[in-house]
Amino acid sequence: MSNEIDSNNFSSNLKFLCGFYSSISEVCRKLEINRQQFNRYLSGKSFPSYKNFKKICDFFGIEGEEIIKSPYEFQQLTGLPNANVSQANSAIPKQLANIITPLMKSSMQQLERYEGYYYRYFYSFSFPGYIFRSFVKIYKHDGYYYVKHIEISSKNDALSIPRLTIKYSGIAFFLAERLFILEAEPTLESTISEAILTPNYRPNSRYISGLVICASSGSSHQPSAGRTVFEFLGKSVDVRKCMKKCDLFHCEDERIPDSIKKLIKNEIEDEQFTFHSSSFF
Repeated sequence: MSNEIDSNNFSSNLKFLCGFYSSISEVCRKLEINRQQFNRYLSGKSFPSYKNFKKICDFFGIEGEEIIKSPYEFQQLTGLPNANVSQANSAIPKQLANIITPLMKSSMQQLERYEGYYYRYFYSFSFPGYIFRSFVKIYKHDGYYYVKHIEISSKNDALSIPRLTIKYSGIAFFLAERLFILEAEPTLESTISEAILTPNYRPNSRYISGLVICASSGSSHQPSAGRTVFEFLGKSVDVRKCMKKCDLFHCEDERIPDSIKKLIKNEIEDEQFTFHSSSFF
């Protein structure tokens, strides 16, 4: 079982299973296996002892002979952990996966054109009158599309806040000609937000506009909704340079273009009774 092929298959399949969790650290904590040792399993540099091998298989609800199959066979065979395993120990409950996985698969082809890096603009839900320019990456991994989102604010004496860096992780769907992004901040585990964006099919346009809804990170944790704009930067960018331009800006700051401010302004027009995203440029 511990030959080279089995070891390589094991490491690939272990990575696949860990992908259903928020982090490798979470898996290590639940397994009570040293992170450094676990990394050696993931890299294929080391094969676990019988005790740890059984512990890993039991945790994911996988048989020993299954987890050393070729990655293709393994994913076809299991796709997700066994339904017989208790929900507390399984990576994703089967019923939940049956809802999410088909939606993600049906989105794959349409989402290809949205891969890349973006600036995201929206009025802060926690700091009234201030606009976030944050940094977003939409990327493909193992056939599905995911989102990384980073909010940065430099030290602001007027708001009495220190420098902040908040990281979100999420998934992307493309359904009924709309781009859906569902994301969460995994460290605080305090909120889930959703953005629904309308594609802009005008030639050479770099912008997608829509709405975002979440519960603010303030003490009231008040559910809120607002307009948002995504500005496409490219499929390959200087990440460090782009992130230096991200911050929390006062609504009158000239570094935020007036055209963007107009699109994210949260007002309901006369004769409107529900909140809509703004029109394109």
